[in-house]
Amino acid sequence: MCARLRGRGDALLLESSKAMPGLSGWSFVAGPPLATLTTDEHRTWLRGADGTLLQAWDDPFQAVAEMMQRLATGAAPTGDAPGVPPFRGGLAGFIGYDLARHVERLPTLAACDPAWPRLQLQLCDHVLACDHATGRWFSCTSAWPWPGGAAREAVWAATLSRAAGPEPAPGSFRAGALASRTAAPRYLADVRRVLEYIAAGDIFQANLSHRLEGSFEGDPFALYRRLTALNPAPFSAYLEMDGRALASVSPERFLQLRGREVAARPIKGTRSRQPAQVLDEAERDRLAASVKDRAENVMIVDLMRNDLGRVAEVGSVKAAPLFEIEGHPSVWQMVSTIRARLREGLGPAELLRACWPPGSMTGAPKVRAMEIIEALEPVRRGPYAGAIGYLDAAGAMDLSVVIRTAVVSGQRVMVQVGGAVVADSDPQAELDETYAKGRLLVQALAGG
Repeated sequence: MCARLRGRGDALLLESSKAMPGLSGWSFVAGPPLATLTTDEHRTWLRGADGTLLQAWDDPFQAVAEMMQRLATGAAPTGDAPGVPPFRGGLAGFIGYDLARHVERLPTLAACDPAWPRLQLQLCDHVLACDHATGRWFSCTSAWPWPGGAAREAVWAATLSRAAGPEPAPGSFRAGALASRTAAPRYLADVRRVLEYIAAGDIFQANLSHRLEGSFEGDPFALYRRLTALNPAPFSAYLEMDGRALASVSPERFLQLRGREVAARPIKGTRSRQPAQVLDEAERDRLAASVKDRAENVMIVDLMRNDLGRVAEVGSVKAAPLFEIEGHPSVWQMVSTIRARLREGLGPAELLRACWPPGSMTGAPKVRAMEIIEALEPVRRGPYAGAIGYLDAAGAMDLSVVIRTAVVSGQRVMVQVGGAVVADSDPQAELDETYAKGRLLVQALAGG
């Protein structure tokens, strides 16, 4: 479906390529956006589809809040009713890790290469939604003002016609060998430096990452298709905008908002999958029994409970179940769930500000961990460690964490991988874990 609609503006696909009961089960393809909300280093801009500047803000969270207020006019509730698409129009796209600079005062040390917006959300007027439980498709369009009603109807008719048309010939791509921007000896030294910070009492945990880069030619959507074939995930996504592309197969939900009910599912704790069943099950059992991984996980659970407590009703923040083991194509992961009830009068923008950036991608305490990350990682994270997803006009929100993601910019492709360093971490084991997490992305790129 997304392949048929490409070429008519920025492409956006949010897909459950691996449907998981109670977690995912819908896919969404957006039609051409009415406008785009973009945050750069200084300001947030709303530009129409023709590039016309419509409004600017100093505070990106205020921009999101005002946009959601406008979109809510006349929007029908979504909720979780069976068969009702939870996203029928609103804002969708990505929020980069560095939006944290609009929340906290952080040092500026890492190189910004390549330059990416800190936030880029499309105003999606037309959405095609698929319920994987039934195989049923829904065509959704909003009632927001559009200059020229006939033009609007024509755009929607053209979108539906293309969606029902023939599948285009598949594209292809070629990627060069990937090399890390952080050589192995440097990464090992950085892990040891984090261990020194932990021993000194500065932090309990830091999520340290490094970027793999290579050359890229061809169609990024072909890469996305190969990636989802190798690594189906509950929060797959393909975004194509301004000559850039994100191909993501994330297993991790950052935040979901339904009405005033909030859910977060941080992942901390990883073991590699094994080809032999008996060895694979042994790895799963070792992860489930690991004191180190449970401690790593509960630190982030406590961090996110604290973040949610800033905007939740008193007494509503609950963490359960804890330490569930989920199987994914290349790794076993330890997942915990935190739930809360948003205070009356607050919405997605306030929730985002309170919890940004995702705690599973920083460490604890959050601000000091981010300062250490900025000092050790040589390049800014860009979309990595941020979020991808939607904010529905009626107030619902669902965002994944940007991990297991290939970023294409110009003639380069980048894959960032990382892991949590805690007091009993072994530097070589931490480095090996990063490559285990990125194994299928590297395989997808090599197979183009």
